[in-house]
This record gives sequence, structure tokens and C-alpha cells, in this order.
Amino acid sequence: MPLALVIHDLPAGSAALKAMFDAIYEIAPEHWPMSDGSLLAATGVSPAYLRDHLLRALKAQGQQAGLILVTRLGEQAAWSGLPADGEAWLRATID
Repeated sequence: MPLALVIHDLPAGSAALKAMFDAIYEIAPEHWPMSDGSLLAATGVSPAYLRDHLLRALKAQGQQAGLILVTRLGEQAAWSGLPADGEAWLRATID
């Protein structure tokens, strides 16, 4: 399954972050939060569609979007320092 990298600046524990994760679950139930401001989502939708989906979900909840960047992550991705479970998920999921 293709992977999307989502980078955001939504505050931890905020209503905006909850709205974003609820929206992620709708179209990418398999995802992995890498850090407070980033996550990987296994999804076949385009980065533009995912971005727009997140923006609509935030707006519907009366939340401000702030920074949101969505891009594809492919088989040539490189990483360092991921926890073992995250690296295993990434290796198993990466397209």
C-alpha cells in the first residue's frame, strides 16, 4: 500500500489533533504516528486528497489547520532512529 507522510503543527491533546486523527482513521486506518508533529498513513488516496480531507475535517469541527504537509513516501525512503515496532511497520507497509 502506498504511504503518505503527514507533517503538521497541531498541538498535542488539542481538539484539532483529535479531529485530524478521526479523519485519518476514515481513509487510512493503518497509520503510525512517528512524532508529535508527523505520521505515516497507508492509503491509496493522493496527497492532495488526503490534505483536503484533513482540512475539511478540521473546518467541520471549527478548528484551524495550521501547517499541514502531505507527501508520498516510496521504497527509496531512508530513515534512522525509528523504534523497532515503527521500523517493522514501515518495512511491512512501504510500497
